[in-house]
Amino acid sequence: MSRWRIWSLAGWILLALHSHGLQAAQVVTAEEVHTEPSESRPPLEEVVAELASVELHGELSPALAAEIFLKANAAYEEGAYAKAAAGYQRLVREGFDDGRIQFNLGNALLRNGELGKAIASYLRSQAASPREEDVRANLQFARQSTKDAIAPPQPSEVLSTLFFWHFRLSHRELAIGLLVVNLVFWSVLGLGLLWPNRELIRWASFLLLVLLFTLSASLLVHRFLDRPVAVIVPQEVSAHTAPEETSVVRFKLHAGTEIRVQDQQPGWVRVSLPDSQQGWIAEEWIELVYR
Repeated sequence: MSRWRIWSLAGWILLALHSHGLQAAQVVTAEEVHTEPSESRPPLEEVVAELASVELHGELSPALAAEIFLKANAAYEEGAYAKAAAGYQRLVREGFDDGRIQFNLGNALLRNGELGKAIASYLRSQAASPREEDVRANLQFARQSTKDAIAPPQPSEVLSTLFFWHFRLSHRELAIGLLVVNLVFWSVLGLGLLWPNRELIRWASFLLLVLLFTLSASLLVHRFLDRPVAVIVPQEVSAHTAPEETSVVRFKLHAGTEIRVQDQQPGWVRVSLPDSQQGWIAEEWIELVYR
């Protein structure tokens, strides 16, 4: 196979992936917001079966976790949103945590008037399922209720376009992709030992090596370089000039506002606003979200 055909094939693959990422980024309008438990994404029976099959060493048995999940959904349907949220929160504390449970938790918290905690749950759900339109729509809907005119921390359009896989794939998907590409890479190298003079094998090895580097870099960035986002929980909190309650108040923030964390000390976080203002907020007043 000639070089131009190989590069053409690689280009079509990247274009397809890129198009998929752009399609997933389409905005769902407010009229399409879904604030019901995610029983149909996937079916309820599948979620319960997964909960019942998980092997953990905590005090909560998998069968009991499935029962709590069902009761939390029933409480939500009955309008007992605080009870539903307590059930989902118990599952999260015990380690039964994924994007669907966080999505349901966000819905229950939002219905219960806990805007900051709801947005934090939606952000965690989005981190686990970055292309889920219902999560994106509900998060946008919740953000419309915030008081501060502060844009949530977001990557620039250039970064989102150039490194679309980094922002459109979850940590789990990146890890699985890295494992699969690694296995294929070593398989292709094995074929290269049998047919050492095949140009196709050499180019395939090169492209797979690039993919390995790309996925590894994304995982490393997520693990070591990404800064958490702080979501304000109370109706109003003060940001101080120093990590002390007696220090001067620099500015105030309100429930649901999302700001980037710059530094952390025991019991305190230093946050920065888009206009470069910085202040210290007591950790008890925020929800930290790692994405």
